[in-house]
Amino acid sequence: MIENNHDEPSLGRWVEERLERLAPDMSWQPDVQRGLAQLRLNQAPARHARRWLRVTAGTAAACLSLMAMPATRAFARRCVSACVSESGLLHSLLVMVRQPAASVVYVPPNRRKMAPDFVLAGATGAPVRLSDFRGKVVLLNFWATWCVPCRTEIPWFVEFQRSYAADFEVLGVSLDDGGWNSVKPYIEQRNVNYPVMLANDEVTRAYGGMQALPMTLIVDKSGRIAAVHIGLCSRSEFENDIQTALHE
Repeated sequence: MIENNHDEPSLGRWVEERLERLAPDMSWQPDVQRGLAQLRLNQAPARHARRWLRVTAGTAAACLSLMAMPATRAFARRCVSACVSESGLLHSLLVMVRQPAASVVYVPPNRRKMAPDFVLAGATGAPVRLSDFRGKVVLLNFWATWCVPCRTEIPWFVEFQRSYAADFEVLGVSLDDGGWNSVKPYIEQRNVNYPVMLANDEVTRAYGGMQALPMTLIVDKSGRIAAVHIGLCSRSEFENDIQTALHE
């Protein structure tokens, strides 16, 4: 217990003494991006959940960033535990940060299901329909401007669109509550060269409630879901699945 006094030097020494006793766990390494990427949103309706995700992500990132310093790692974990006691979503985050990397599933052709069709307005106002891209392999990316792993992946998708343009199309569906005020400046500054739309509740429900961001599907030439990428996956994983679908 800290004695009830206002001796700041004594308080400082007390803090330093206890920090020195915190033995670092050298085997532990933070993976903030994947932790944030895999936040579960199925505990609330889509719009409410997305608002909680942003608040939770900011709080968790502030706590988790402390863990990068070995001397304060145990102290930071106690901070996270205190946060967790106040939020079920933060509890899910802490569990998922300790789990392995993001998941990738490639579905054999005989087990594939049709990707739910949708029509959404693009940045220019023109409607974009998923089924209009039959005959091409489609990379369908659900993302948001505030999602750090999403921002990592988008430059890869810009390059994929340029490299595989003949039989391939990238479609981006944003879950930003700020709408085009948030999305348009972002895609313009980064020269995004593929159609981007805003999600609505119907699309969100059709694709499982957006349980994690980013979530990216590879849709084959027949409109069936060939691969599912949840969380921050590697560029090579995307390329392997795209090339496999293209050569089927």
